[in-house]
Amino acid sequence: MTTVADLLELAASRLSTRPGGPSPRAEGRFLLARLLGRDESWLLAHGDAAVSAEEAARYHAWVERRAAGEPAHYIVGTCPFWGREFVVTPAALIPRPETELIVQFLLASPPPRGARILDVGTGSGCLAVTLALELPGSPVVATDRSLPALALARHNARRHTAPLHLVLADLGGPLAGGWGVVTANLPYIPTAALATLPPEVRYFEPPVALDGGADGLAVVLALLDDLPRLLAAGGTALVELGEGQADRAAAHARHRGLEEAGRLRDAAGVERVLVLRRPR
Repeated sequence: MTTVADLLELAASRLSTRPGGPSPRAEGRFLLARLLGRDESWLLAHGDAAVSAEEAARYHAWVERRAAGEPAHYIVGTCPFWGREFVVTPAALIPRPETELIVQFLLASPPPRGARILDVGTGSGCLAVTLALELPGSPVVATDRSLPALALARHNARRHTAPLHLVLADLGGPLAGGWGVVTANLPYIPTAALATLPPEVRYFEPPVALDGGADGLAVVLALLDDLPRLLAAGGTALVELGEGQADRAAAHARHRGLEEAGRLRDAAGVERVLVLRRPR
């Protein structure tokens, strides 16, 4: 008979400690809890609970995939964002907690009711779906240049019954202006830095969603160039950035006639989101 404790010991011995990552035991608990549909606290209290041969075999396979570097969220197929579970696949980046800063800001300073929201480069759709549900008075449109990413975003919108309109486009491309809010989590990793990313990011997440060109800002600056056209007078844009990029992005935005309205720092103190406004 295989027990919960047996499987957790298997994971602890098979998985390796990664700098800055969770411990092998923590990763093992995460995977087993998802597989069994239980809380991690339940696992700790029921180490002697029997696990079926089929579940044990599936867990072995999951642990081997994680040992090979595949991100745990791709293995289990979902990732939490703003209290909801989103389906994730290698078609898009795994949602990061830093992106929740955009949601926090817009809920604390909501746009006028009816103001339209545009999410550029939506990926999994986690941000667009969340805004559509949390700000029901504001219609939300999301774009992406990747068909597989749009299909994933559509799946997540349907999963959460979010009223979201999706458009295949590079940035704001074919869309007319007049948006009250524009949000964007675009590629911002310098090309040369891709080789230094953790293996689970470098080998498994889509490079097109990571590579921001030579200085990391090629895609971001292209959006900033178009924001004066996209935003309505008095409209707000929130753009996620990499570490050390806020000053240059803000200067570029000011050169395009936009006003800097703030910078949102993540848990590590990085200026992660640049808040911009188009003057009235």
